[in-house]
Amino acid sequence: DPSAEAADTGGDNDGFELIPTGAFADGGGYAANEDGAGDRHRFYNYGFSMGTCAIVGIEVRLDWWLDDTAGISSMDVELSWDGGTSWTVAKTDTQETNSEHSVILGGAADTWGRSWTVSELSDANFRVRLTSNSNSGVRDFFLDWVAVKVYYTPL
Repeated sequence: DPSAEAADTGGDNDGFELIPTGAFADGGGYAANEDGAGDRHRFYNYGFSMGTCAIVGIEVRLDWWLDDTAGISSMDVELSWDGGTSWTVAKTDTQETNSEHSVILGGAADTWGRSWTVSELSDANFRVRLTSNSNSGVRDFFLDWVAVKVYYTPL
């Protein structure tokens, strides 16, 4: 679970502007991004604790939904290993629902196109960036949880 967040540039530059900390845990609240087309938001400080190991996969779980499924909407996820200077290629969930659904992007053997070190998964370096995509400027996005699971093997 993340414990920090910040709006990023894109769209109207306010990301999940309503209760963004609602996405820190499963249930109990949610974050909202009103009129969210193109908005971005970062989540970080996951508190990973690993010794010397090889990172073999990373998965991101999103529990999210839309206010309406009219139009074309999706959610992108990118990962950063250097505090948000560089980003992986985005993975996209295109399932449009107006009730909460869970999606897993990445997985046990998916390193998002790069080799990771344990230090890149530190709170100082690791970031998850979400981008709310829609061809409707008035689409609202809701996010209950943005969780990350790291798969690794001892060296």
